[in-house]
Amino acid sequence: MRTDRVEQLFVRRRAGRIEVLMVLESPAGGRQRETLQTPTSSPEEAVRFTATHLARRGLVASDRLRLRVERSGDLVDDAQLRELLVATLAREAPDDGPRD
Repeated sequence: MRTDRVEQLFVRRRAGRIEVLMVLESPAGGRQRETLQTPTSSPEEAVRFTATHLARRGLVASDRLRLRVERSGDLVDDAQLRELLVATLAREAPDDGPRD
């Protein structure tokens, strides 16, 4: 299945580092879940790392993108990290050449 959009990200601490569960969606509506182990314990750095990883795969953020952080066993929406992800995805997106 080909995926092209990031629908949801779940950011959580695992073994002293940040793990990101990604929910990806295909144009036909199919969903795929992937887990990414990041090399950092900082949520901000983990989100930048994840955005770079996704951009290199050619994925974009969905208009309905939700980014949630696990805190004390609860999932909390984090608008700041969402904005960081979207900005980093846009900055890291491959350049398709000159645009008219």
